[in-house]
This record gives sequence, structure tokens and C-alpha cells, in this order.
Amino acid sequence: MFGGKSRSVLVGLEAGTSRIKVAVAELRAEGSLSLLGVAESASTHIRKCEITDFEMTQKAIHQAILDAEAKTDVSIGEVYLAISGAHIRSFQSRLALDLGENGTMIEEGHLRELRELVRQQALPPGQILLHDLLQSYILDDGTATANPVGLFSRRLMADYHLVSGIATRLQTTVHCVKELSLHVKGYALSSYATAQALLTPEQKSYGAIVINCGAGITDYIVYRNGFVAHSGTLGVGGDHLTNDLAVAVKIPFPRAEELKRTHGTVDLREETAYRRVSLPAEGPYEQRFVPMPLIVEVLQARQSEILEIIREDLEAQPFWESFSGTIFLTGGGSHLDGIQKLAGKVFDRPVETAKPLVFQGEVSCEGKQEWTTVLGLLRYGRIVERQESGGGRWDRMGRSLRRFLSGIRFF
Repeated sequence: MFGGKSRSVLVGLEAGTSRIKVAVAELRAEGSLSLLGVAESASTHIRKCEITDFEMTQKAIHQAILDAEAKTDVSIGEVYLAISGAHIRSFQSRLALDLGENGTMIEEGHLRELRELVRQQALPPGQILLHDLLQSYILDDGTATANPVGLFSRRLMADYHLVSGIATRLQTTVHCVKELSLHVKGYALSSYATAQALLTPEQKSYGAIVINCGAGITDYIVYRNGFVAHSGTLGVGGDHLTNDLAVAVKIPFPRAEELKRTHGTVDLREETAYRRVSLPAEGPYEQRFVPMPLIVEVLQARQSEILEIIREDLEAQPFWESFSGTIFLTGGGSHLDGIQKLAGKVFDRPVETAKPLVFQGEVSCEGKQEWTTVLGLLRYGRIVERQESGGGRWDRMGRSLRRFLSGIRFF
């Protein structure tokens, strides 16, 4: 409840490399979400989703929160936070529980035992477990099931997708938010949140890959049979394309960003092969003409590299050879002309530009791929709220980070 309005309100907060984004929605009694408003502010002191200037980032977050409050008439006191960064790591883990030589009926207590084993997984020094995403349970005869309770077996195994991050990086982000008198009610890995805003249950079941093309980070997540099969984070994004263009054309970064936004493409067409883009005179810079082939060559080289790194990672996974689902592109970088065609060539799979699932309410973010992560946080928050209020069994996703957040002390 917020601001004495007798409304249940969810707030998503994403501190990205280029923008701070806030989304506010009302969680209605029947479980639907009504989008009340969105707000953003410039983010100039976050690199690869990691804070480089604490005070300036805090001011930017505060500005976005104030703007969101003004637009929605909601007093914001708690948020769901997106977690990302080049330090994020993911891996698969299979755990086993011996149920006795004669077997026994599987109960909820056995599932809790497996979850406790997940929490005891050894991690690299300084890292903390962010998510333990259940994929499936396996019985002693090899049968996979999403719910083994009531079944008999001599052995119960469980496959998990685990995500970890460097504790000190997370402390900085959480501290930055908490000092604004905001309670971090929950969190989600950015790619996981993004998927909630884009994928239907059917798409998760058939197989889908979401690639979020951000300014400083490109992250991705894979669904198979309704569960997360893999995820990854690259510390490379749209800013690197801009920087490459700035170096090649010998112009400042802001002018290169504008050139990329207005004329950038990774698809050299016959009708534009001989075209030159005019850069008007500005300050000490005289008017110049930039050949389109140069723009395409620079942007295509970097974008291809990013997609090929992701492909190489996917090719190393056991599911890739038989993967027949769709790859969805989202994030601000997905607006780059020709990227869908380029991705189709790199992955040799169907590629689409993602469309966020429809939200109720007067505010619309239709066609704005850069808002998918923060919108996904709202859907993630709805799941958590309903499960914690008894609306379903919680798989204890990320309980270790909840304990970590509650135990942080700041001096």
C-alpha cells in the first residue's frame, strides 16, 4: 500500500547504463496489472550497469522516482530492482537426494531438502547466489517431472539454473537505493525480468531466446519446456557501436550517437550504397560527408561480434542443436536498422523484434523495447506478491539474496 490511496502498487526500478527507468502499476484484486505511469532520467555515471559515481547515480535515481511520483500521484516507498552487470555468472547444477533402498513417497519436505542443498553450492570467493531457478525433477527411472510430490522413487534429483554475482557490486547498488529511504522489496536478474514482459507461457514452452540489446550490456536468457535453460551477460552493448563510429569518423561521442540513431544501419542496401550522410557544421567542426558504406562497416562489425559471441555460448549448450524456437530481440539496440536480418544470419534461427505483452491502463509503452526490463519487473513483482500471499507455491527463487539484502549494514 502506498500514499494512503488504499491501492496495492508495484514499482520497478532499473538503473541502466544510459537511463534510469521507473515503472509504476496498480495490482488489482483479481491479479491484473494496470500501468499507472513510467519515468526516466539520464544515467551518466553507470558503466556496464555498475555504478561508478555513487552520489551522481543516487541523484539520477532520485530524479526518476520524483518524476514517477508526480506522474502517478503515488508515494513510492519500495521497489523491485533489476540486477545486471558484467560480473553476473550462471551455471547448471544437478542435485540428488537418496530416498532409501526401498523408495518412498516424495513429500514437500524432500523438495525443501533439495533447495537447502542448492543454497550450499560452492561459489567463487566474494560471490553470492542470486537465483536458483528450478528446471525439473528427475525420478530414479529417469522420468522428468515438474511436481514429484505424491510419486514414489528411490532417488530424487533436481536440475537448477543458478545465477551468481559479486557481493560488493550488489551492495553498492542496494545501498544507493536504500539511502533514498526506499525499501528493496525484491529483485530479478534483468534478463529474467525482461522475459516476463515479452514471453507467453506457450512461447516459454515451445522454446524462446530473449536478447536484450542495452547500451552497456547485452544479456540473454533461454527458455525450454517452460523453464530457464540458460542465461548470459556480455559487458558490450550499443555504446560500443557508438564509440567505434566516433573513432572511425573522428567525431565526438554525442555526435556519433546521433549519427547512429538517425542513419545507423547494419544492412547496406543497393539504393544507399553510394549515399553520403551530411554532418552539419557544429562548433569547431566543419560540415562533413560520411559514406554510408563506412557507417555500415563499422556498426556491422561490432554488432556481428556481439551476436557471434552469444551464438558460440549457445552452441556450447546441450540444447542448441535441437533448439527450434524463436529468438526475440529487445532493448534500445533492437531499433538498429537491419539487426533482425543480421541476427537471422548469425543464428540461423527465426528472429523477431519482441513486442511487450499488453498492460492495462491509460499509459502505453507499445513499441518501446527499451522499457521491457522495468515492465517485466512489474510482472515479476506480481508473481512474488501473489505467491507470498498464498496464491501459489514459491520455488524460493533467490532467497539467498533476500537474506543478503536484509542483512546488509551501512555505516
